[in-house]
Amino acid sequence: MQPQTMAPELSRWTADQLSGLGYRNDFRPEALLAEASHRHFYRIHARDTARGEQTNRPTFVVMCSPPDKENNDQFVRLAEVFASHGIGVPEIIAKATQAGYFLLSDLGRRQFDDTYESTDRDQALAAGIDTLIGIQSISDPCVPSYEAQRFRDELNIFREWFVEAWLAEAFPSDDLNDVFERLVANAQDQLQCCVHRDFHCRNLLFTPDNGGHRVGVVDFQDALVGPVSYDLASLLRDCYFRFSESQIARWRSYYLQHTPFNLDPDEFAVHMDLTAAQRQLKAVGIFARLQLRDGKPSHLPYIAPVLSQLEALAGGHRELAPLQAHLTRWHRDVEARLGPGA
Repeated sequence: MQPQTMAPELSRWTADQLSGLGYRNDFRPEALLAEASHRHFYRIHARDTARGEQTNRPTFVVMCSPPDKENNDQFVRLAEVFASHGIGVPEIIAKATQAGYFLLSDLGRRQFDDTYESTDRDQALAAGIDTLIGIQSISDPCVPSYEAQRFRDELNIFREWFVEAWLAEAFPSDDLNDVFERLVANAQDQLQCCVHRDFHCRNLLFTPDNGGHRVGVVDFQDALVGPVSYDLASLLRDCYFRFSESQIARWRSYYLQHTPFNLDPDEFAVHMDLTAAQRQLKAVGIFARLQLRDGKPSHLPYIAPVLSQLEALAGGHRELAPLQAHLTRWHRDVEARLGPGA
């Protein structure tokens, strides 16, 4: 779990960095929610050296990213690459590579899901898709390929951690092996481009900026060259928020109207849905693994809603028909275990 107080070594390092920037070293840290990783984040409220007052701006974010568990070198490389393409990633102000400490610029507090029930939703989604298109324009040798075996390994997380470990039942290989291979093939059949790989509402920040809007992008260090529909599937078939099918169709059309890629709309819609199914299966497996392996039950409440989305997807695609009956049963089992509405 995210520690609510900073470790003494991290606190001392942060104080030293603030002093070097002209701030007092008696700052106020605020623990931030971390997603499914080993990293810890704190918003730093600095104090002005002259007045000794807490300032509203600037604030900073300190990231503690254990170098034995996280690919910090890739984080640094991709931060440079993304920023050079105009993507709103945090600036790395200071770093202690061996310890895994980073002082970052603060991209703001308002996540995309904070806009989804407000009048800013359409502006956020349009800006997010424009940012997605910018990410897809990146071509750099430091972004590796999303290989077919990796998709298989991700689907195996669902089998191993959700079905076999969390539900404690045998995986129905006879029914689902072919379905899973179809999902892998779907990813390989698409145009390949740079994808963020976790482009959802909790990794996107929305901030007014000089009359326009700025999108902050975090958790980008696992970017790969993969299927063109991947990030849009992450955004519109989000594991943490469910859009209506009409909203999904609207914003899929917005993407197709603005992307420089020549994509067939009907084919792209199928590709995106099957990509979303692969992502959501992986997510359910990760949510189960977080509890069983890492002792983090924080994502268990999202398993049933994601299974519900998967049921609806499976019902709309012949390729996923063998999966639907199992999803219905698994959904029922999850609700029996965690309670109705879980």
